[in-house]
Amino acid sequence: MHTRWYRQLWVFLRSREGFGALLIAAFSAIALGIVPNMLQKLWDSGWLYLAVFLVATVTVVLGWILHRERGVGVIIQMFPLLPTETGRLEALLAASAKNHSSTLFIRPTLLQPDGELLAPPARTDLVANLIDARVAEQTRNGQEGNVTIYPLAQMRDGFLLGQRLADDRAKTFTVMHVSANRNTVLPSVKLATHLTSPLTPEQQALLNNCLKQPDAPVAPVAHPNCPPEHRHRLAFIVRLSRGDTMTSDARHVAETGHVRLPSGRHTGYVFDHEHPDTPTPPCGAHFIVEASTDYLPETQLTFESIATHLYRTWTVARDKWQAESGSPDIETRLFLMTPLPISMALGWLMSRTNADVAHHDFRIARQSTPISEAP
Repeated sequence: MHTRWYRQLWVFLRSREGFGALLIAAFSAIALGIVPNMLQKLWDSGWLYLAVFLVATVTVVLGWILHRERGVGVIIQMFPLLPTETGRLEALLAASAKNHSSTLFIRPTLLQPDGELLAPPARTDLVANLIDARVAEQTRNGQEGNVTIYPLAQMRDGFLLGQRLADDRAKTFTVMHVSANRNTVLPSVKLATHLTSPLTPEQQALLNNCLKQPDAPVAPVAHPNCPPEHRHRLAFIVRLSRGDTMTSDARHVAETGHVRLPSGRHTGYVFDHEHPDTPTPPCGAHFIVEASTDYLPETQLTFESIATHLYRTWTVARDKWQAESGSPDIETRLFLMTPLPISMALGWLMSRTNADVAHHDFRIARQSTPISEAP
């Protein structure tokens, strides 16, 4: 159905851009119209005219701020949501519509051509290509190419997406985060070179309040029973949110390669989706970083400080294990329980390294029944 022109005009004027254009038009006329009077009154008293002129000029600038392009918002939903999770998506959609001139919504169906889910690297590559195409369209039209990402993804997909976005160093990516109460969307991490800078005293003090012994010496724990052919593998276990068994489960998988505990309970770590009980090669050593609180402060300073700390800690652990094991090329397997933006930041920082994230399926972990309790 065709919308009449006056209705289109009314909708535009009610928008942020339309209101800004109206301010520019109205107060530009006022500002320009008062200049001749200011010149005539200059030798008498031009203060009143000057004040009105300044107010009109400031209002024009305000109108420009409202009317200007505000970059691209990209909502990335990489898995189907449960009915209880739709509030997170609605919050992201509302935030992007409020903050940006245009929004690219990447739905899960786009990542399933012919009804088959793409492999994780192919999924993230497709997402990054879609982002590149939208940004190229924006810049061709003379608009800003800044990208703000609103992600809904699992840890491994977030890490891989961060790795892929590191190839686009010329762009600025800001990653948003849905707060714990799922009502507020906050900026969490900016993927830029400042993440590789030394920590400031403020950041170090923040880490002391959030992490367990962040200043302790980095010393990977060796696994004596690891076969020699797997000693080059290092497990980096990071638990930054509440998870009673996450650390012990990840350590068990890293030491033995088995995804089930001796009790029969499945840890939730899956390395073959068709056969969830398939083991994985063990690691020669592991290193653990844990939060000292159940919930991290949801600020950009906190998330970026922790991402920088994790990257620097992993670098030291890798170098030490390389020297101790004598392996020229260390392969890192990350076991992550972190806010998604931190996983993306780690992927961005570790893009040039031999590292991957172990996929964790909460559904398998919750449905698992120990052998001793099986009927």
